[in-house]
Amino acid sequence: MLDLKLITAATALVLLSACQNMPDKGETVTSTPVAASVEKEAPVKKEPVTAIGSDVLYLLLTGETALQRRKYDVALEAYLEAAKRVKDPRIAEKAAQIGRYIDNLPKTEKAVSVWLEKDEKNMTARQMALATALNRKNQASLVKHLNAILKNDPANFESMLLEIERSLKTKEEQAFVAQTLEVLAKQHPKQAMIFLTQSLMAVRQNNMELARQKIRQTLVLQPQWEKAQNFEAELLLYSGKLAFKKKQFAEAVAWFDKVRTQEYAFEAGTAAISVLIEQKKFADATARLDRLLAKEQDSKQKLELLIMQAELYSIQKKYPQAIDVLTRTLQDNPDNRELLYARSLTAEKMGNIAAMEADLQKILAQDPNDVTALNALGYSLADHTTRYEEAEKYLQKALKLKPDDAMIVDSYGWLQFKKGNLADALKYLQTAHKKMPENEITAHLAETLWALGKKQEAKLLIMEALKKTPTDEFLLEFQQRVLKPQQPEEQSQ
Repeated sequence: MLDLKLITAATALVLLSACQNMPDKGETVTSTPVAASVEKEAPVKKEPVTAIGSDVLYLLLTGETALQRRKYDVALEAYLEAAKRVKDPRIAEKAAQIGRYIDNLPKTEKAVSVWLEKDEKNMTARQMALATALNRKNQASLVKHLNAILKNDPANFESMLLEIERSLKTKEEQAFVAQTLEVLAKQHPKQAMIFLTQSLMAVRQNNMELARQKIRQTLVLQPQWEKAQNFEAELLLYSGKLAFKKKQFAEAVAWFDKVRTQEYAFEAGTAAISVLIEQKKFADATARLDRLLAKEQDSKQKLELLIMQAELYSIQKKYPQAIDVLTRTLQDNPDNRELLYARSLTAEKMGNIAAMEADLQKILAQDPNDVTALNALGYSLADHTTRYEEAEKYLQKALKLKPDDAMIVDSYGWLQFKKGNLADALKYLQTAHKKMPENEITAHLAETLWALGKKQEAKLLIMEALKKTPTDEFLLEFQQRVLKPQQPEEQSQ
C-alpha cells in the first residue's frame, strides 16, 4: 500500500500561539501590551494573538504529555478532540499522524476528515486519506478523494494514480482498485489517465486483452500522448513474445508488426525476423532484414542488424557469406567484441580453428576475463584439437570467474571426457544438465553415459529430449552415429 507514515515516536508540540479556536462563549481576543520603552518609537502594528479556551489547552497538554510517555492512544484521543475545536489544521494533522503511526485506521480516518474540512486542498492530507481508504477497502471514500484531487490538483492526479497502482501487492488489492477505477472511468469518460492506469492494472492481473482495450481507449482520447503510445508498444511486444513462447508464430509476427512508435520499432522489427528464422522462413526473414538495413541510420542498430544478417547466413550454413559480412563490418569496427565473437563462431563451424582462435585471442587481449571468450576458446580446443592443457587453462579460469554457469561446467566436463576422465566427466556433465538441460549438454552427457556402459540410460535421455525437439542437430547426430548402428544388434537379440 502507499507508505505515508509521517511521524516519529514523539512529535514536537504545535505552537499554541498559532492555534485559532472556534470562539467559545465569553472568549475575547486580546493583544500583548506594549512596553513603556516602546511608546516613544513609531507605532508598530501588532498581530492579535487568539486566546485558547482552557478546555483546548488542557487537551493539547494532555496529548503532549501522553506522547512523551508513549501513551499514543491517549495522545490520539486528546489531539483528535482538540482538532475538532480549533481552526488550525495542524492539530488535526498531528492527530492523523499519531493514528497512522499506531495503525488505528478508524481514528486516522476521522482525523484526516477533520484535517480536510479545515484545509481541503492539502495534498498530504489527501494522500493519507487515500492510504486509509485503500487499507480499509472503502471504495466510496477512495473515489471521493481521487475526485477531490482531480478537481483541486489535476496536475498531481496522474502521479497519484500511478503511485496507487505501484503500491498494490496482493490480488485482492488489485481487484479492489480495478473496480474503483471502473467507477471513476464511468464518471470521467474523457479522462485518459484513468484508462491508462486501468491498462496497467490489467497487465498486473494478466488480462492482456483488457490491457490492450484500455490503452486503445486512452489513445482515442489523447492520440499523441507519448507515454500511452510507448505503453501500447510495450503491450504489443509483450503479446508477440508471449505468442512466440507458445509457438503461435503467425500471431507473434502480427503483434510485432503492429508496433509503430519509433522507440520500439527496431526491437519489434528484429523480433519478427527472429520468429521467421525460427520457422525457417529464410527468404521472408532476409527480405525484412534487407529493408531494415536500407533505412536504418543509427550506427549501433545497423551493427546489430549486420550481426543478425551474418547469423542468418550461418543458420543456413552459408558460412562464407557470413564471414564476408562480418569481415567487411570489422573493417570499420576492428575491435568490436560482438563482431569478433560472431566471426570466431562461424570460423569454428567451418573447421577453421586457427581463425577462430585468432578472433577469440583478440577479444581476450582486450579483456583477459571475458568469460564467454574463455569458455568458447577452451571448449573449441578441447573439441577440435588435443591441446587439452591449454583448454584446461582457459576453462579453469572461466570456472573460477563463473563457477555456476552451466555452459562452462559442460565445457569442463566435455574436456574431461576427451581426456578419458569419464568419472569426472560424468560428475560435471550431470551438474550442468541439472542446471540447464540444453540439447548439446544432453548429447555430451549421453555420450559419457554410453562410454561408461550405461547405454540404456543414455538412450532414454536422448529419446526423451528428441520428443521435445525432434529436429535438434546435436540429438540427431548422436542418434544416427550411436543409437542407429545398435538397432540390428538389438533386434537379433
